[in-house]
Amino acid sequence: MRYTKPDGQLTIKTLIFRSGEVAEHCEDKASLNQEKAFPKPLEGVWWKALEEGRAMWKRITDENIREALCGQLVLKAPGPDMLGFKAIRMLWEWDSPRIIALTKTAFRLGIHLQAWKVVRGVVIQKPKKPDYRIATSYRVISLLNCLDKVVGKVAANVIAEECECKRLLHDG
Repeated sequence: MRYTKPDGQLTIKTLIFRSGEVAEHCEDKASLNQEKAFPKPLEGVWWKALEEGRAMWKRITDENIREALCGQLVLKAPGPDMLGFKAIRMLWEWDSPRIIALTKTAFRLGIHLQAWKVVRGVVIQKPKKPDYRIATSYRVISLLNCLDKVVGKVAANVIAEECECKRLLHDG
């Protein structure tokens, strides 16, 4: 919720949370948002989740990885490494154990490769805007490395399966 003061300064309105807490300053708003979005885990729950999560990689199958790779469109733009899905699929046909090992190792070690943390942002026009001199007539898209997308898709699928098995999701 933003508005502009008469002097042209952009501000964000006061935030009030359900608990009655009020935040007027940017630092307070950031702190309250962080606290609400990322609550601290209950005592002992963190270590239990960590121990269970470490074994999660054992449940990732070669088929999980193949589906995550083949479910992506080959025409998607590649990230900073310039390695697109078409090239990765060719590598899969030639040496799938390499991609499988890379994916499973990332999960087993619980790491996200530094090279995958680099994103290229590209500014593109929004369609059918009347005036392209206005900044809001554009949007930024993020180009991520395609192997990172495969690992992310595998993670999302494993988490979804775990939630379904433990009935952690509502029926709606």
